[in-house]
Amino acid sequence: MILPLGMILSLSGLLSLLSGQIETIHGSSISVDMAGVMTVVDNRACTVSQYSQHGTLLREIGGQGWGNDQFDRPAGVWAKNGIDVFVADYGNHRIQRFDNALAYVSTLFTRDNSDPDKRFGYPTAVTLSRLGDLFICDGENSRVAKVGSSNQVDLTFGGYGAGAGRLNRPLQIDCGPNDDLYVLDPPRIVMFDAFGNYLGDLAEGAIARPLALCATQNAVIVIDSVSIFFFDAQQHVTAQVPLPERARAIGISGCAATSSSVYLIGEGGLEIVPRTDNLDKDRISR
Repeated sequence: MILPLGMILSLSGLLSLLSGQIETIHGSSISVDMAGVMTVVDNRACTVSQYSQHGTLLREIGGQGWGNDQFDRPAGVWAKNGIDVFVADYGNHRIQRFDNALAYVSTLFTRDNSDPDKRFGYPTAVTLSRLGDLFICDGENSRVAKVGSSNQVDLTFGGYGAGAGRLNRPLQIDCGPNDDLYVLDPPRIVMFDAFGNYLGDLAEGAIARPLALCATQNAVIVIDSVSIFFFDAQQHVTAQVPLPERARAIGISGCAATSSSVYLIGEGGLEIVPRTDNLDKDRISR
């Protein structure tokens, strides 16, 4: 079903709630935790910033470099659990881990490993499963790398020899219903299970130009140039919402979802759209 544009909460309707701060929030990737704290990556400024649910800047780290709190074109961020912040530091070939106050915790760097199956480079996105496994879009090798409790790459999939599940340009990844993985590999959304088995393509051929994806425990959300699509655990479309005009103008490059809203981020700003699909009603997205 297509929902009327009037049901969408526009930026102008949010300005009083967010005290105008939303106009200053822009970037390339976003993650939102259970308290509504927004963590935003800006790959041009090489920064990671956190904002309150009201749009107030809480803290910011970054600047271009190799230091623990510096980045080189950071491409993706995951901060859903309110405890950890993982940043895909693209140009530095690493995943940086911070706590929820953006204090440095650790670095995952494997590009110097002599075993090609144990390394990744140019990471474009990262997500954490409920079991504590990291899944990384390995931009250098066009595949997904799984990092377990050993803090090393335990498994790669979607690469050469993956058949129908072969990835060409994986840009974003998230864990969704049934702990399955959804990878934005334009123009496809490719699905894998937690063991790297190819499950198929989401809505194959139905979404011509996907721009961003995000997922919760019960829903997968895909953004294209004109609509927001909501899929349930059986990969059925439960709602299709037209994008607000402003959202089309911000150059959407990332999205995040809570049980009540979808957050769209781009270099032109941030747009928040209320959810009407009810897939996560009375639940908190992980």
